[in-house]
Amino acid sequence: MGTTVGWLLDQPSLSLRCRGGVAGLDREIDCALTSELVDAAQWLSGGELLLTTGMRLPPDTAGRTDYLRSLADVGIAGLGFGTGLGYDTVPADLVEIADALGLPLLEVPRPIPFSAIARMLLDRLAEERYAQFTRATRSQPAMTRAIITGGVPALVAELSAALDRSVAFIDSDGKVVSTTSRASADAGAERDRAALRHVRALIAHGPMSTTGVTITAEHTITVQRINAGVGVVGYLAVIGTDPLGDVHRVLVGHAASLVTLQHAEAGNVAVDRAALQTEIFGLALHGTMSPSAAVLLGRAADTAGLVRVVVYEFRSSAVAVNAVETIGAELAARWRPVFVLQRDREVVVLVRGDDDVAVVRGLAGGSRMRAGLGPVTDLAGLVSSAGQARQAARSATDGEVVDLETTGSVLAIDAVQDGLRGLHDVRLRPLIAVRESGGADLVATLRGYLEANGHWETAASTVGVHRHTLRHRISRIEVLLGVDLADARTRAELLLILLSGDRPPA
Repeated sequence: MGTTVGWLLDQPSLSLRCRGGVAGLDREIDCALTSELVDAAQWLSGGELLLTTGMRLPPDTAGRTDYLRSLADVGIAGLGFGTGLGYDTVPADLVEIADALGLPLLEVPRPIPFSAIARMLLDRLAEERYAQFTRATRSQPAMTRAIITGGVPALVAELSAALDRSVAFIDSDGKVVSTTSRASADAGAERDRAALRHVRALIAHGPMSTTGVTITAEHTITVQRINAGVGVVGYLAVIGTDPLGDVHRVLVGHAASLVTLQHAEAGNVAVDRAALQTEIFGLALHGTMSPSAAVLLGRAADTAGLVRVVVYEFRSSAVAVNAVETIGAELAARWRPVFVLQRDREVVVLVRGDDDVAVVRGLAGGSRMRAGLGPVTDLAGLVSSAGQARQAARSATDGEVVDLETTGSVLAIDAVQDGLRGLHDVRLRPLIAVRESGGADLVATLRGYLEANGHWETAASTVGVHRHTLRHRISRIEVLLGVDLADARTRAELLLILLSGDRPPA
């Protein structure tokens, strides 16, 4: 709350009276000083209660106006005017000037020594400081529990509540991992977003230019750079209207230490956590999700509580195993919870609802794959998102990431998927039988030919055979399936069936 001029006036033992500047009674006092100097303002820094007997008060109104204006400009909390010595009452023109400036003008009666005011303020400030440290000792364990149970987002929320300021955690690339705004209106929220843009611009300029305090017209932004053995791992940004106090800085330092410790999490703890998250994710994909599991899975959601499922397909299960490690490392580098599940050649990943194709490609770290991105959903639609992601992956070409929602593909339509389901193995059974008996992979041959729009050179290169071999295989396929691939409708139907079925990547 702070120690205000109004609080001081409410202390009956001091018998203080407010003679002017009532509009400024909510000004906070950080100390009390005594001075009879007319130019005292040049020795002050703001927040002081200045006590004077008016011994050198200018004799004219113009001089008194300059005197009070200089004190108001430097930002003192108020002026205590002692009566009963040089002046029996507070001069009337001084009262008018104080009212005009909104600067509290207090009358200090003769029996009250200035030292009594200073002592009361010191006691009050000491009580406040003790209360702040007490709150800090309670906040620190709460912050520790938060990062253990909810990771960085929970820590950010706890720190924001303890400081009563907006807080954000930004990764080393300048991407916002988590943010909690204390702004109470749209305008305040926009100011917070502007402050975050400012911090991200500093990060883009270079890590060494980031840590410290930046004061703008609307914000005071405190940024704590967080380092680990590998270098900078992120930044804590605290956004408020005034600089942090000593206790607040202690809490920010504690939060930074917790983030550093989490980044350096012991190997066996990380392995156990990954195994638990994989199991929870696997159960959720089978439609089993307890309330506690929903809380954990919710850590992967964006600020709106939405997620998406990605399905990657790799050339072999061995490649998929390596990809799990790569994807997990990429998620961890982005300060994301790792929900990754491997099924043979397939790797299923839970990402944020606002993630796009570029993020999906980046998580794979350059590995050869094809992938599908499911629709944005809440946790209740997790299974459906996974199904559509798998459908999208089946429709992708080598190295492609398909988002059926943004491409507008008919394969994103449930009725189309239902109609195609099961046709793959039935319609293409003769070709699958040849492959299973050790013969040529006519399924892959047909797909390559159709995706090349019947262009022999392109299709032969994709399938990896000579064009004469390709012509021979296509003729064999036409006989086995009883179709004419010169017919456009036949080609379209077969391609849809191919895209709907399981198959190894090209």
